[in-house]
Amino acid sequence: MNKLPDRIRIKDIARLADVSVGTVDRVIHGRSGVSESSRKRVEEILKQLDYQPNMYASALASNKKYSFACLLPQHLEGEYWTDVEKGISKALSTYSDFNTTVKTTYYDPYDYQSFVNASDAIIAQHPDGVMVAPTVREYTRIFTGQLTELDIPYIYIDSNIKDIPHWLSSDKTHAKADTLLHAC
Repeated sequence: MNKLPDRIRIKDIARLADVSVGTVDRVIHGRSGVSESSRKRVEEILKQLDYQPNMYASALASNKKYSFACLLPQHLEGEYWTDVEKGISKALSTYSDFNTTVKTTYYDPYDYQSFVNASDAIIAQHPDGVMVAPTVREYTRIFTGQLTELDIPYIYIDSNIKDIPHWLSSDKTHAKADTLLHAC
C-alpha cells in the first residue's frame, strides 16, 4: 500500500478501493447507487483508516445556512446568562464559515406561560436545532416532545433533566446536531 497523506481524503479512499470518488461519497452519506461489493470495499477501507469526514469541508461544500434557536431566561446585563450569550456569540464568530445564525428568545423564569409562549415561537421558526435552558420538567417535556416530533435536535444549556435527555436524532439530522454541538 502506498504511503497515505496525514489527512485522508475521499480521493485517497477511492484509489484504495478502486472505485470513483462519487462512489465513496455515496457510501459515506448512505446513498443508493452503489453495488454491494463496492460498498463493502469502501466500508472496509473506511474502517481500517478510522476515517472521519471533515466537518469543515462538508459544511463549506454544501453552502447550507443553519439557523438555530436559543431559549434563555430573561436576565439583566452582567448576570450569569450574559456570559452564556457571550459564549454563543464567540462560537458564532469562530464557526462563521458554517453560515450559522442563532436567534435568542427569552422567557420569564417566574412565569411558566412565558416559557410556553417562547417555545411555541421557536417551534414556529422551525430551526435546524435548539439550545434550551430548561424550566419545570412538565413544560420542558412538552417543548422537547414537539421538537422530537419535528425531527429538530436540541441540547440543554446549564441544566439537565435526567428523564428528558438531550436529543440527537437520525442520520438526516446528524450534521445539524454536529453543528449545534460545535456552536455551543
